[in-house]
Amino acid sequence: MKKNDVYLEMLQVALPHIRSVTTWRLIYRIRDKSCFYESQLIHGFYILLTSEEFEDADFWFLNHHARSYYEECDSNKSMLYNAQVKSIAKIFSLVPENLRYKLEWNGPGM
Repeated sequence: MKKNDVYLEMLQVALPHIRSVTTWRLIYRIRDKSCFYESQLIHGFYILLTSEEFEDADFWFLNHHARSYYEECDSNKSMLYNAQVKSIAKIFSLVPENLRYKLEWNGPGM
């Protein structure tokens, strides 16, 4: 599995969820914060998917967006949390050894 495969898996989970939530009644949409967390996580994927190799944008995503999602969200805030955290862990496992020094944290403890 390649990093882009994992990014696509994350998109395939998040985008239908975000679309679904937008169809809910207003009061439920106001209470639900999952779209914020999911959209914040995936909003830069159009850049990440342009290269098969790990680039600086991937490390920015892992060090900032993925970390923020992992630390600030939880399964009570987004039903996708556990699946997305597993995907983040997969991406961490795909980082080549010679580039691991660019990671500012160890990733989700899976």
